[in-house]
Amino acid sequence: MSEILAPCKGLESITAAINAGADAVYLGEKNFSARKNADNFDYAELCEAVRLCHYSSVKVYVTLNTLVFDKEIPLLCKAVEECAKAGVDAFIVQDLGVAALCRKIAPDLPLHASTQMTVNSPLGAIAAKKFGFSRVVLGRELSKEQIQNIIDFCDIETEVFVHGALCVCVSGQCYMSAMLGGRSGNRGLCAQPCRLNFTCGDRENVLSLKDLSLIDKLCELKEMGVASFKIEGRMKRPEYVAAAVSCCRQSLDGEPYDFEMLRSAFSRSGFTSGYFDDDFHNMQGIRTKEDVTAASSQFLGVMRRLYDKPFKRYKTDISAKIKRGNDVLVTACANGETVQVTAEPPEEAVKRPISEEWVVSQLSKLGGTVYFPGKVTASVDDGLSLSAAVLNSLRRDCVEELSEKILQKNTPRYKINSFTEEKINCRTAVANKLRCEVSNASQLEKALEINEFSYIYAPASLLSEKTPDKSRIIALPPVFLSDCEEQAESRFLTLKQQGFEHIGVYTLSHIELASRLGLTLHGMFRLNAANRYALSEYKKLGLSDTVLSIELLMSDAVDLCRQSEIPCGILSYGRIPLMITRRCPINDGKPCGEAKKKSCPHSITDRKGNSFICMCNDNTAEIFNPDVLTLSDKKKDTQKFDFSLLKFTDETDIRAALNSYLDGGKPSGRVTAGLYYRGVL
Repeated sequence: MSEILAPCKGLESITAAINAGADAVYLGEKNFSARKNADNFDYAELCEAVRLCHYSSVKVYVTLNTLVFDKEIPLLCKAVEECAKAGVDAFIVQDLGVAALCRKIAPDLPLHASTQMTVNSPLGAIAAKKFGFSRVVLGRELSKEQIQNIIDFCDIETEVFVHGALCVCVSGQCYMSAMLGGRSGNRGLCAQPCRLNFTCGDRENVLSLKDLSLIDKLCELKEMGVASFKIEGRMKRPEYVAAAVSCCRQSLDGEPYDFEMLRSAFSRSGFTSGYFDDDFHNMQGIRTKEDVTAASSQFLGVMRRLYDKPFKRYKTDISAKIKRGNDVLVTACANGETVQVTAEPPEEAVKRPISEEWVVSQLSKLGGTVYFPGKVTASVDDGLSLSAAVLNSLRRDCVEELSEKILQKNTPRYKINSFTEEKINCRTAVANKLRCEVSNASQLEKALEINEFSYIYAPASLLSEKTPDKSRIIALPPVFLSDCEEQAESRFLTLKQQGFEHIGVYTLSHIELASRLGLTLHGMFRLNAANRYALSEYKKLGLSDTVLSIELLMSDAVDLCRQSEIPCGILSYGRIPLMITRRCPINDGKPCGEAKKKSCPHSITDRKGNSFICMCNDNTAEIFNPDVLTLSDKKKDTQKFDFSLLKFTDETDIRAALNSYLDGGKPSGRVTAGLYYRGVL
């Protein structure tokens, strides 16, 4: 059975979701949520939310879907314990270290792989299941065919976004907010810089997309086997939650829904289903004055009325026995639970005796509750009297006892293990070695001539049997595998047969691919390794080394390298990718591909006149930071890592770039030290 999953930022949104007909809600823990600016829940509020939801058989999923730094681990573990004690139904997790700690503290509490984990292909879903996840939240950038492919090839629940804001970036791979303003999307504080006016020629707002809506396709998604229909919007008001849930419920029931009300709740120039339909044109949209006006119109009152009464959830069979000389007995059955309540024996009637019809009528009055009458019967002796107040009291007692039983039934009790900080065995990094990553054939040719590079990361498309010095090459697959996974697996099998032994891995999909082929795994910074528990899990998954998250402070990265069981490196030169997107912002559609690259202007411009280089591959486009990351004057720090990675994008002379880096002088021009010395929120 597919569920309607609603976003909740506070207790009023909980009520809106429940009363509008949601089957599950997701909400944020106070400190570790990908929407930190929402009214996230402390322990007392969480317990109340769980109680309200479980009365109605609505599940509660808690988002612990941010990157967590080592110094935050004790607070995280306390949050995990409190959520388990409250009886939540699952955690939504991005960080593998967080997932591992959840399993240690509450091993029976289900884990869902967040969309931030970039699970967008069958191999990624298979890897997630092996790791212990029971569900994957798929990226909003997937097509119907790609979603179906994951469902068909992996026995794991899938959760699909069906309504709400649409990120232009592939899920879990955005660093724009962090780099441009220090507010990390991976840490729950995205400032949405993509909604600002980036231009390309005479085209404006090239990164801002319309909101997603697949509500008219819910029956189709259900037939595909999607387990959960997720509504985006934990920053939105309760009226929005009620409107979206109500429309989803109507669509699933095969009924028409109020599209105009849905648009008035929130939209950006209307809605799109572009990714799902594999049509990337006409997806741009901004929040217009008309959109704002629509949201403040007459529909607000309509939306509030959607949740002013409880949603009827439980068909209730009730029977009454009213016999002379015996206690009055009322039995009620709902949701597999049965209760019986009694009252003192009835009296003899002085005037009008009660009838079975009257008793049935009184017991059927379940308005204002989540119950509705099923089979209601009464067996009444003749000539008896019983007040309406007594019958009403018995009915209310039945409802209360049923609710308590249902609450207990729906609230899991988990075994909880106390967290104990693991002993740290610090190590000293080996002599810092240089590695480089190249983007084109010319850079690869020149890099192979430079002996200083211990490893050279290169796109698999550039490699062949004729490529020399194969033992130094780390082959890079496409970041986004969903539409080319079989081809990538075939390509890397061929590369292995040609003598290539190393692969760079960005996501769980790549880890599963590499493991199947028996290649040596090297982690890329897109894995977002930010704590030692994550590094420990990556070692178990087969990584021989990894580049650490670019969102770490330098001091934290140094400490992490010392505590790591595998060698760790740092990105110390190059243009930092801000976004990777399936939709080319320049081409107003799918990425340009090889054939169209020559005519592509290769950049977009922000409102301050800064130019952001764009590079298209066959299935994605990457947008790079205007300022070049350069740590040439930070050798005292970079020498503390096992290796430094120099990333080349548009450089024509990589020897000159290397020499400039090796000089150790203060860099000049448009350069940055990234986030290593200013950190992120």
